[in-house]
Amino acid sequence: MSSCPHCHQTISPGDDICENCGAMLSAQVASQARFVAALSTPLPLLSTGLSTCPTCKAAVKPGDDICENCGMVLSATVGSGALARATTSQPTGTSTPVLTQCPHCQAPRKAGAKFCNTCGKRYDATGTTTTGPQSLRATTANSLKIGDLLNNKYNITREIGEGGMGSVFLAEDQMLKRQVVIKALISENDPDLIAQSIKEREFLAAIKHANIVSIYDFISNGQQGYIVMEYVHGKTLDQIIEDQGRPFEIAEAIKHILGILPAFTYLARLGLVYCDFKPQNVMLEVLKDGSKIVKLIDLGTVIKYEPHPSAVYGTHGFYAPEAVKAPSPETDLYSICRTLAYMVTEMDLASPVFGMPSIESYQAFRDQPAFYRLLAKGTHTNAKRRFHNAEQLSDQLAGVLRQIEGGKPGLPISSKLFISGMLTTTGKLGLRGEAALDEKDLALDLLRAGDRALRSANYTGALGFYRQASRSNRRSIDAHLRLAEVLIEQNELDKAKSEIESARTIDPTSWKVTWYTARHSEARGSLRDAADQYSELVGELPGELPPQQALARVYTSMEQYGRAVELYKNVLKADPGNTEAILGAADALLKQNYWQDAIHLLQGVNEATARYIEAQLLLCDIYLSNTSALSPQNIEHAIQAVQALNGKTEDPRYYLARGDIFALLRQMARQQKLPQGIVIPDVQAITPQSLGRVAEESYQRYLRNIPHAVNREAIVRKKLAVAPWRLL
Repeated sequence: MSSCPHCHQTISPGDDICENCGAMLSAQVASQARFVAALSTPLPLLSTGLSTCPTCKAAVKPGDDICENCGMVLSATVGSGALARATTSQPTGTSTPVLTQCPHCQAPRKAGAKFCNTCGKRYDATGTTTTGPQSLRATTANSLKIGDLLNNKYNITREIGEGGMGSVFLAEDQMLKRQVVIKALISENDPDLIAQSIKEREFLAAIKHANIVSIYDFISNGQQGYIVMEYVHGKTLDQIIEDQGRPFEIAEAIKHILGILPAFTYLARLGLVYCDFKPQNVMLEVLKDGSKIVKLIDLGTVIKYEPHPSAVYGTHGFYAPEAVKAPSPETDLYSICRTLAYMVTEMDLASPVFGMPSIESYQAFRDQPAFYRLLAKGTHTNAKRRFHNAEQLSDQLAGVLRQIEGGKPGLPISSKLFISGMLTTTGKLGLRGEAALDEKDLALDLLRAGDRALRSANYTGALGFYRQASRSNRRSIDAHLRLAEVLIEQNELDKAKSEIESARTIDPTSWKVTWYTARHSEARGSLRDAADQYSELVGELPGELPPQQALARVYTSMEQYGRAVELYKNVLKADPGNTEAILGAADALLKQNYWQDAIHLLQGVNEATARYIEAQLLLCDIYLSNTSALSPQNIEHAIQAVQALNGKTEDPRYYLARGDIFALLRQMARQQKLPQGIVIPDVQAITPQSLGRVAEESYQRYLRNIPHAVNREAIVRKKLAVAPWRLL
């Protein structure tokens, strides 16, 4: 003999259901978890008469209430959005003689048993059964009404809503002089079960979080159990949508969800599952100082995370397919993504019941593809491809919000997945986009030392540190992938591929493996493969910019300039100071002869950035060579661009550009075509000789800095052509 883990009463070997409290004891029975409606008008379970599931078309057995393939509640009214409660109908009170066997399965009934230990049939308190089903909304003699004093403490002042077990009341706490909310928790005709149910829910009182309504008290009153909660001043997200007559703007909706996600991090750490997240269960509270905060307001659906819960809650259209039998903190995240989609579209929750409608279905999705990609990931049919914790969802959601609202110039982008562009360096493929190291890696110090060597272009040193890291921690994905990065730089592509495959063996699902696989494909010129792999990451990491920037770079190489520009524009909206993206976008624009658009972008490069010089030199080239006509204005702009670099660099390209500009000015001076009033820095008397002298000196500095330049002969000819003595 052993005892029930719920009520601790003695149970017999082989019992599947506790005869005292009805707890499901075996894995076989427990897997048939009850799915309890969280709406105000729950439906009793009825025979469905369906042979196939209306959602996934899988075959269903006669009498099945839940599709075992997709989790669809078959007895629910899809159009109304209500869910059925998959439990035995409650007693009506019409009694028959005391039973000696279960009327449902005919198993023997032991004296005093409240539940059949074979099928779970519920007996009433006297051992009788009932005739006919009834609604779960129980009406008892103990129902509250306005003016009642509950537990000699709470004065019921008014009804403020409806819940699945009855009305929700506002009350006055007579002792602490504060308003509280009182909601029915359970309705039973067995006082012992009421007391036990309340005891099972007392863990909710320990929940203390700024974004979660506080639980003050649990009360049993005759045949009714009640929960006493904090009164939150404000409106639910659903009420706000109704009041304003339209869905939320995307940015506003995201901010509300970002505000509530810390509550789910907290619940997950406590081993709790919320189960029934939806707009009706989130309230926007207005604080006394006028600020606002989002709060979860209904904890009646919170359960402890366990493999086979005895009761499961959810609302049709919001719950994950697997939540019917195995709710978890991850299924909560699914519900959050479905809720977010509803908040900005008021979409039909039955079309589809699970996942996301197509991007073409709603304007909000079409306007913000990154937002849609996040929702699609969060509600993916494969649970392994969804978000696995609230922090992951929050990070990607914040990144998507930045792409929608735009970033601030000078404010670097922070990411937990990629090293900041301010810290990394440019390599063979452009900005490296280094994946952030795993802080729990046992070889972390060696990996960091390798990174320092890599960023200083000390490839030999970097290889040494990364190899030590690989030997120190055989399970280090980062060690193999960092080795691959160095080998790509050294054009050792076969060896790089081997390191990537070693990392894939350790974790074939890691996004980092896909990232370095794409870089390897790009390095060996397999642009279509690289584009596909980067595109996969754009969907996998919707809030991150490096995959989008890398994909834009590959599109440029594939001569798909329009697609490249669109991606670069999205990156630059979120990260206006991203010099690599500016130069990449300018290059793609120039390839399409959009000179002025390219000029506008390049003029925005901050002189404090590493590639400011390159931007200014590119501007000079555009002004002198790539515009449709060499206008006086373009000449002045070219002078300003090259003058901006004076004294700031010894880059040979600067001297070459300076020589070309002054050679052009010399030629125009000889032809008397210089614009009236032109100002040329460092030249007092504007004559062909003085302009030629500056050009000659510039070419001379270029040749001195690159003594073995490939174009040396051509530059020598240019130098001789502008020498002042040729005009004597």
